[in-house]
Amino acid sequence: MSIIQGTAFWASVTQPNTKFEPVWSIDVCNLSAQAKKTLKADGLSSKIKNDPEKGDYITIKQKVHRRDGTEFEAPKVVDAMKRPFTALIGNGSTVAVKYSVRDWEYAGKSGVAADLKAVQVINLIPYGDDEDFDVVSGGNLDDLDDIPFDDVPMTAAG
Repeated sequence: MSIIQGTAFWASVTQPNTKFEPVWSIDVCNLSAQAKKTLKADGLSSKIKNDPEKGDYITIKQKVHRRDGTEFEAPKVVDAMKRPFTALIGNGSTVAVKYSVRDWEYAGKSGVAADLKAVQVINLIPYGDDEDFDVVSGGNLDDLDDIPFDDVPMTAAG
């Protein structure tokens, strides 16, 4: 098994992504030279993609169900202190990802795949944080009673 570190995007590790086939997955982005070296040694360099926002990245996933219908073990998720972690992981969080490598063959084709085994959240950016706005100093909503809302004409909808 190998471990790489990077920035998380689209992490579905505490709850599987069920949009298509249920799968646990994570994009490990902004890969360092060391992470790319590890991926290359594992035969996964062809899986590395590039995106202007994510930099060099790889998607590591694990199906929820085997072909016989039984479930694979869910990836272990821990925080920086190795304590169990259950919160949703937001884009931009720093993570270490442990995976195993397996060869596959299907319909006359073959290759190498990385199966997600564990994620360590090193620096969490909580999922759902409103990143569109910064805190504005000097803003104040304490005096809402002083705003003359009675003077604002009402529309048919309001």
